[in-house]
Amino acid sequence: MSAIHSLQSAVWFTDVALGDYDVRGVLIVGDGRALVWDTLSHPRDMRPYLALINDLDLVIAYSHADWDHIWGTAGLPHDRTVVLGHRVCLERFSTDVPVTLDQKQAAEPGPWDDVRLLAPTQVFEDETTVDLGSMSVTIHHLPGHTPDCCVAFVPERGLLLVGDAAETPCPVVPEGCPLDVWIAGLERWAGDSRVQTVVPAHGAIGGREILDRNIHYLQRLRDGRPIEIAGPLSDFYRHTHESNLRAAGTAQ
Repeated sequence: MSAIHSLQSAVWFTDVALGDYDVRGVLIVGDGRALVWDTLSHPRDMRPYLALINDLDLVIAYSHADWDHIWGTAGLPHDRTVVLGHRVCLERFSTDVPVTLDQKQAAEPGPWDDVRLLAPTQVFEDETTVDLGSMSVTIHHLPGHTPDCCVAFVPERGLLLVGDAAETPCPVVPEGCPLDVWIAGLERWAGDSRVQTVVPAHGAIGGREILDRNIHYLQRLRDGRPIEIAGPLSDFYRHTHESNLRAAGTAQ
């Protein structure tokens, strides 16, 4: 079972190892209401959250609809629960999301049988705010890694949850993605002095320097300039970087 770690008062995170990489989700507990940011890859990943959520009303927010961020939802209580996602996130539950689950279950019979897909019950377009009483969470569309990618900001804590919009050591850049839009979105947050702590879904937790490094990487990728990544790369991120270089030629 995944372990839970305290990030701030009433804010916890869970890291789950998925072979080549780890993925991170976050639980924020307010006065009478809690928010789970991404439910990770399997219902069992949510077990550490249950005692902290207890009988609180719950909001589940998807950063985007990739499988390693949404397959754990069935492990959470569903009474008094809202599942929140971008409009395109909901659309993906009718296209690639069930296809990916079918493929995973066919390739690995058994381990994924408990996964039950739960689509957003509420959607938004540009941004939305969740009131947790003692805290608020504003969720903002920031397309790039996927068309439905979002980030979440907790102004009372200076906490920015970036999902896959920024990663360490580098983001995953698909073919045809809107690099200019992606970069501009990250620049807005990097220039926001309220942001003190940046929590990506993949890679180390830090400050706004995480955003700066991702902006630098994406800019150089867009402009066809050499990119140097500090430190050794895992096989996953070495292949990711090589794939990003190929994808850059199709970016918009």
